[in-house]
Amino acid sequence: LLVQRQMSVKECDVEKFQHALKSYTEASSGQQNNLHISVQNLPDRSCFIMYEFWQDRLSWMSFLQSSISKTFQRCVIDSLEEQEIISTMLLPASWWIMNNN
Repeated sequence: LLVQRQMSVKECDVEKFQHALKSYTEASSGQQNNLHISVQNLPDRSCFIMYEFWQDRLSWMSFLQSSISKTFQRCVIDSLEEQEIISTMLLPASWWIMNNN
């Protein structure tokens, strides 16, 4: 499962958001079923795009119930200029294995 999350952060909350994002990505990448996580920061504005590769939808949904994920979500709600955009896409396991060997 590929999860893409786009977040436009208020200028005054960027530092607080980056701290919460760092905690989230460290916790997420330590999960057994998290295959990869990457964050892009668009330089001309305070927009962050996060890509999370999970073994399956259930693994991601389970992580969303964790305390670190809930803490990050509270920060997201408080820090964003507009609603977060989340999209998901299922990828075949063979794609991941072929591209990471």
